[in-house]
Amino acid sequence: MDLSTVKNVSPNRHLLKKILSLVFSIIVIIVSFVVITNANKAARDTVQVLRVKAGEGLPAYVLLTEDNTEKYDLIKKEYTKDMVLATEMQSVIGKLNKYYLREKSIIYQDQLADERAKKNEWLYELGEEQEVVTIPYNYLECGGDVLLPGDCVRIRVCYEGNPVAALSVENPNNRVIQTRGKTMITTILFDSIVVKDMLNANGHSIYEVYKEVMKLSEEKKQEVMKSKDFLKNIQPKALLLAGSREQMNDYAQFKSLDSKLFLITLLSRVNSQVILDELPTLENEVKLWIEKRQND
Repeated sequence: MDLSTVKNVSPNRHLLKKILSLVFSIIVIIVSFVVITNANKAARDTVQVLRVKAGEGLPAYVLLTEDNTEKYDLIKKEYTKDMVLATEMQSVIGKLNKYYLREKSIIYQDQLADERAKKNEWLYELGEEQEVVTIPYNYLECGGDVLLPGDCVRIRVCYEGNPVAALSVENPNNRVIQTRGKTMITTILFDSIVVKDMLNANGHSIYEVYKEVMKLSEEKKQEVMKSKDFLKNIQPKALLLAGSREQMNDYAQFKSLDSKLFLITLLSRVNSQVILDELPTLENEVKLWIEKRQND
């Protein structure tokens, strides 16, 4: 055999690439297998929690029962300590949900309350030395929709005649003007007083109106906010003011005067606690809807 006719054989470059591709594919397969195995293991590693069973969700302040709740297997990695476990079912049955809960939504501890929230809860927080008075309010002349519960206002009063003893001419806030033989006196009745709530034309609390709407589902909420009755019910006709005994005594001296003689001005919110700040979502939705109606 003539060995001189045999050519030198060099390694094939493509063969090396094929080997590397094969090794890489094997690594990908192994990694994928491990990931899928761990995922299957995690899917089997679950914890039972409670969720809403009701078909249309739960409106606010509805008693939780075995009929409107159900157990649900949740992957343990997604579980958080504030969720209600299925083992705690008997301890939460009979409690109330604080706001609307969607269908199939998991129930959390901070969503539940032992009793229904009190209406006008600010009355329970009122200081013993404070009193509340209701005064007429002109929606268009006194700040429009800018004024909200929690705001502070300053109220001036203008009347004819001699200064009242408690608010005499010696008061630096008094302004006395002689016109056409009449003495007109302007004084600051309340230098700063808190607006705790506002009443609509029906005498209902506007803050409570907002709260009731907030409890509805999104669909119902939109439906209510698009009604003329809703916009009418959030227009204030009177203010509920909380002040000291001395402030109420001063107001008592002028309560028989024409309400048009009262001038209400807004003060800074720097140190105020506006109640409706707690309901920003609803307030923003109302504003957007009002703007849309005005542009149509």
